[in-house]
Amino acid sequence: MIKQIWFDFGNIFIPVFPENTKEQFERCGVQLSEAHFTELHHAFEVGEVSQREFFQSLTASCKFLQSAQCVRQAWMSMLGNLRDETLFLKKLGKSYDLALVSNTNAAHIEAIAAASGPFLWTHFTNAFDGLFLSYEIHERKPNASYFEKVAQAMNAEPAEVLFIDDTQENLDSAAALGFQTLLFNCQEGDLKKELTAFLTQFD
Repeated sequence: MIKQIWFDFGNIFIPVFPENTKEQFERCGVQLSEAHFTELHHAFEVGEVSQREFFQSLTASCKFLQSAQCVRQAWMSMLGNLRDETLFLKKLGKSYDLALVSNTNAAHIEAIAAASGPFLWTHFTNAFDGLFLSYEIHERKPNASYFEKVAQAMNAEPAEVLFIDDTQENLDSAAALGFQTLLFNCQEGDLKKELTAFLTQFD
Protein backbone atom coordinates (compact mmCIF):
# COMPACT_ATOMS: atom_id res chain seq x y z
CA MET A 1 0.00 0.00 0.00
CA ILE A 2 1.34 3.42 -0.97
CA LYS A 3 1.25 5.97 1.86
CA GLN A 4 3.67 8.58 0.52
CA ILE A 5 4.45 10.08 -2.89
CA TRP A 6 7.80 11.73 -3.53
CA PHE A 7 8.10 13.96 -6.57
CA ASP A 8 11.18 15.13 -8.40
CA PHE A 9 10.90 18.78 -9.47
CA GLY A 10 12.51 19.32 -12.87
CA ASN A 11 10.48 17.83 -15.75
CA ILE A 12 7.77 16.88 -13.26
CA PHE A 13 6.36 20.29 -12.36
CA ILE A 14 8.62 22.51 -14.45
CA PRO A 15 10.13 21.69 -17.84
CA VAL A 16 13.89 22.04 -18.03
CA PHE A 17 16.00 22.55 -21.13
CA PRO A 18 19.68 21.91 -20.38
CA GLU A 19 20.46 22.21 -24.08
CA ASN A 20 19.55 25.92 -23.87
CA THR A 21 22.15 26.48 -21.18
CA LYS A 22 24.76 24.50 -23.08
CA GLU A 23 24.23 26.59 -26.21
CA GLN A 24 24.35 29.87 -24.31
CA PHE A 25 27.45 28.85 -22.39
CA GLU A 26 29.15 28.40 -25.76
CA ARG A 27 28.07 31.89 -26.79
CA CYS A 28 29.45 33.27 -23.54
CA GLY A 29 32.74 31.49 -24.23
CA VAL A 30 32.65 29.17 -21.20
CA GLN A 31 35.56 26.77 -21.60
CA LEU A 32 35.22 24.36 -18.69
CA SER A 33 35.62 20.74 -19.70
CA GLU A 34 32.54 18.54 -19.33
CA ALA A 35 34.17 16.73 -16.40
CA HIS A 36 35.10 19.98 -14.65
CA PHE A 37 31.63 21.44 -15.19
CA THR A 38 29.95 18.28 -13.86
CA GLU A 39 32.12 18.42 -10.75
CA LEU A 40 31.34 22.10 -10.21
CA HIS A 41 27.63 21.57 -10.90
CA HIS A 42 27.34 18.71 -8.44
CA ALA A 43 29.21 20.70 -5.78
CA PHE A 44 26.74 23.56 -6.32
CA GLU A 45 23.80 21.19 -6.00
CA VAL A 46 24.91 19.92 -2.60
CA GLY A 47 25.80 23.36 -1.26
CA GLU A 48 29.56 22.86 -1.29
CA VAL A 49 30.05 26.00 -3.38
CA SER A 50 28.06 29.22 -3.14
CA GLN A 51 26.23 30.97 -5.96
CA ARG A 52 29.04 33.50 -6.10
CA GLU A 53 31.69 30.79 -6.36
CA PHE A 54 29.72 28.88 -8.98
CA PHE A 55 29.21 31.83 -11.29
CA GLN A 56 32.71 33.17 -10.71
CA SER A 57 34.20 29.83 -11.76
CA LEU A 58 32.14 29.81 -14.95
CA THR A 59 32.90 33.44 -15.76
CA ALA A 60 36.63 33.00 -15.11
CA SER A 61 36.74 30.23 -17.71
CA CYS A 62 35.32 32.41 -20.50
CA LYS A 63 37.62 33.00 -23.45
CA PHE A 64 35.87 36.32 -24.11
CA LEU A 65 35.53 39.32 -21.83
CA GLN A 66 32.12 38.25 -20.70
CA SER A 67 30.19 39.66 -17.78
CA ALA A 68 28.89 37.44 -15.02
CA GLN A 69 25.40 38.46 -16.19
CA CYS A 70 25.87 36.56 -19.46
CA VAL A 71 26.74 33.38 -17.60
CA ARG A 72 23.89 33.80 -15.10
CA GLN A 73 21.36 34.32 -17.87
CA ALA A 74 22.66 31.22 -19.62
CA TRP A 75 22.18 29.21 -16.43
CA MET A 76 18.61 30.45 -16.01
CA SER A 77 17.72 29.73 -19.65
CA MET A 78 17.38 26.07 -18.62
CA LEU A 79 14.11 26.77 -16.83
CA GLY A 80 10.60 26.70 -18.25
CA ASN A 81 7.50 27.87 -16.38
CA LEU A 82 6.23 26.23 -13.20
CA ARG A 83 3.01 24.37 -13.91
CA ASP A 84 0.15 24.95 -11.54
CA GLU A 85 -0.66 21.52 -10.13
CA THR A 86 -1.66 22.83 -6.71
CA LEU A 87 -5.28 21.63 -6.81
CA PHE A 88 -4.19 18.14 -7.81
CA LEU A 89 -1.51 18.11 -5.11
CA LYS A 90 -3.97 19.22 -2.46
CA LYS A 91 -6.32 16.42 -3.48
CA LEU A 92 -3.48 13.90 -3.29
CA GLY A 93 -2.47 15.31 0.07
CA LYS A 94 -5.74 14.13 1.58
CA SER A 95 -4.69 10.51 1.02
CA TYR A 96 -0.89 10.58 0.90
CA ASP A 97 2.04 12.35 2.51
CA LEU A 98 3.83 14.30 -0.22
CA ALA A 99 7.47 15.30 -0.59
CA LEU A 100 9.43 17.28 -3.17
CA VAL A 101 12.79 15.60 -3.71
CA SER A 102 15.07 17.46 -6.08
CA ASN A 103 18.65 17.84 -7.22
CA THR A 104 18.70 21.60 -7.56
CA ASN A 105 20.52 24.76 -6.55
CA ALA A 106 19.78 28.03 -4.81
CA ALA A 107 19.97 30.11 -8.00
CA HIS A 108 17.33 28.06 -9.79
CA ILE A 109 14.98 27.92 -6.81
CA GLU A 110 15.21 31.68 -6.35
CA ALA A 111 14.54 32.23 -10.05
CA ILE A 112 11.56 29.85 -10.13
CA ALA A 113 10.03 31.44 -7.03
CA ALA A 114 10.45 34.93 -8.49
CA ALA A 115 9.05 33.99 -11.91
CA SER A 116 6.09 32.11 -10.42
CA GLY A 117 5.10 34.88 -8.05
CA PRO A 118 4.44 34.59 -4.32
CA PHE A 119 0.90 33.25 -4.67
CA LEU A 120 1.68 30.24 -6.88
CA TRP A 121 5.04 29.51 -5.24
CA THR A 122 3.60 29.59 -1.71
CA HIS A 123 0.63 27.39 -2.57
CA PHE A 124 2.83 24.99 -4.51
CA THR A 125 5.41 24.50 -1.76
CA ASN A 126 2.76 24.38 0.97
CA ALA A 127 1.15 21.39 -0.79
CA PHE A 128 4.10 19.23 0.33
CA ASP A 129 4.74 17.77 3.75
CA GLY A 130 8.47 18.03 3.15
CA LEU A 131 10.87 19.80 0.77
CA PHE A 132 14.19 18.02 0.28
CA LEU A 133 16.35 20.16 -1.96
CA SER A 134 19.83 18.81 -2.55
CA TYR A 135 21.66 22.06 -1.83
CA GLU A 136 19.90 22.31 1.55
CA ILE A 137 20.28 18.70 2.73
CA HIS A 138 23.78 18.29 1.21
CA GLU A 139 22.87 15.08 -0.58
CA ARG A 140 21.87 14.38 -4.18
CA LYS A 141 20.23 11.62 -6.13
CA PRO A 142 20.99 8.88 -7.09
CA ASN A 143 23.04 8.40 -3.89
CA ALA A 144 21.39 5.96 -1.50
CA SER A 145 22.19 8.36 1.35
CA TYR A 146 19.83 10.91 -0.22
CA PHE A 147 16.85 8.55 -0.14
CA GLU A 148 17.75 7.30 3.32
CA LYS A 149 17.88 10.85 4.69
CA VAL A 150 14.49 11.70 3.21
CA ALA A 151 12.96 8.44 4.43
CA GLN A 152 14.16 9.15 7.96
CA ALA A 153 12.77 12.69 7.89
CA MET A 154 9.44 11.52 6.45
CA ASN A 155 9.27 8.48 8.77
CA ALA A 156 8.76 6.37 5.65
CA GLU A 157 9.01 2.70 4.82
CA PRO A 158 10.42 2.41 1.26
CA ALA A 159 7.82 -0.16 0.15
CA GLU A 160 5.09 2.35 1.04
CA VAL A 161 6.60 5.18 -1.01
CA LEU A 162 6.04 5.97 -4.68
CA PHE A 163 8.96 7.94 -6.11
CA ILE A 164 8.39 9.84 -9.38
CA ASP A 165 11.34 11.05 -11.42
CA ASP A 166 12.28 11.70 -15.06
CA THR A 167 15.73 10.06 -14.77
CA GLN A 168 16.03 6.29 -14.89
CA GLU A 169 19.28 6.25 -12.91
CA ASN A 170 17.51 7.88 -9.96
CA LEU A 171 14.60 5.46 -10.21
CA ASP A 172 16.92 2.47 -10.34
CA SER A 173 18.72 3.62 -7.20
CA ALA A 174 15.43 4.08 -5.35
CA ALA A 175 14.07 0.73 -6.57
CA ALA A 176 17.18 -1.03 -5.26
CA LEU A 177 16.29 0.34 -1.82
CA GLY A 178 12.74 -1.01 -2.05
CA PHE A 179 10.83 2.08 -3.24
CA GLN A 180 8.01 1.93 -5.76
CA THR A 181 8.91 4.03 -8.81
CA LEU A 182 7.29 5.78 -11.77
CA LEU A 183 9.10 7.30 -14.75
CA PHE A 184 7.46 10.54 -15.86
CA ASN A 185 8.34 13.65 -17.88
CA CYS A 186 5.96 16.59 -18.06
CA GLN A 187 7.20 17.39 -21.58
CA GLU A 188 5.86 14.04 -22.74
CA GLY A 189 2.87 13.24 -20.55
CA ASP A 190 0.09 14.37 -18.23
CA LEU A 191 0.91 14.04 -14.53
CA LYS A 192 -2.64 13.91 -13.25
CA LYS A 193 -3.71 11.31 -15.82
CA GLU A 194 -0.67 9.05 -15.50
CA LEU A 195 -0.36 9.19 -11.73
CA THR A 196 -4.08 8.62 -11.18
CA ALA A 197 -3.97 5.58 -13.48
CA PHE A 198 -0.90 4.21 -11.69
CA LEU A 199 -2.40 4.62 -8.23
CA THR A 200 -5.67 3.03 -9.31
CA GLN A 201 -3.84 0.05 -10.76
CA PHE A 202 -1.44 -0.28 -7.82
CA ASP A 203 -4.11 0.00 -5.11
